[in-house]
Amino acid sequence: MPIPIEQARAALVGLGAPQVTNLYAQGHAKHVLQEVGEAPENFPAFDPNLDDKLTFAAYGLLAAGCSLVEQEDRAGGVAPLERAASLLQFVHGPHSSESSESRFHVLVAAMAFYAAGHYSRAFVTIRAIEAETAAARIIAAFLRKDVVLLIQRLNEVLLRDSPPLDDQVDLDQWVITVAISRAVAIALEFIFTGRPESLSLADQQLQDAGVVASAGSHPAWWWVVRLLRLMLDDLGDSSPWRVLPPYFGPDHREALGQYIRCGRKGQRKITSHRKA
Repeated sequence: MPIPIEQARAALVGLGAPQVTNLYAQGHAKHVLQEVGEAPENFPAFDPNLDDKLTFAAYGLLAAGCSLVEQEDRAGGVAPLERAASLLQFVHGPHSSESSESRFHVLVAAMAFYAAGHYSRAFVTIRAIEAETAAARIIAAFLRKDVVLLIQRLNEVLLRDSPPLDDQVDLDQWVITVAISRAVAIALEFIFTGRPESLSLADQQLQDAGVVASAGSHPAWWWVVRLLRLMLDDLGDSSPWRVLPPYFGPDHREALGQYIRCGRKGQRKITSHRKA
């Protein structure tokens, strides 16, 4: 459930307080020093709990930003999504190679960048961790709109038997991965066919994945699912299947479908089915 709009806006005011802003500045400074390879012993006296505080603040921003976007205030939600993604990248990007927890935070950061419209930053961020899990590989291909690679990665999940599962955590993660794969596969079908029910079916898959993530206490997966739902909703709103019909005639379906398919194939000429 999203946070009520006024409560989300009030939370953003609190997260913009001077003390919190100072933490943001420390986080950015620390990130720059790590990027240039400065030795940690030469760092200034940052807050000893800086990483934990910034991670907490990032998810507060993420909760408020997602809630605003989910309640049709995209303009108000974009900035907190971008700042949340930046904080998670600052804190966890340097540790993603050795920590599975940090890799999840970086995946969330990449998806938040994308949901905020910062597509280049999303591509760069997810590149560092996409090889780590099947879900990350699928989401990365989806973000880049690399259809051939996306289908290959979907097949790796949907056309194989489940891997060895040692405990309930492994089972939960596999169920969530399959649900994410099905949702993305159905969304891909929508891209090619424009079937209006496809995105509803995809969203239902993600709702089921969210239930598993919540019941199994997998907060990172819950955030991945929530952000992917936002991304698919945005896909529907900006799709040519929904944007272009006013520019076609009343019996537009066939001509619109031909136009979209030709555009995807890089064809310049569109043949009309209208009779002279």
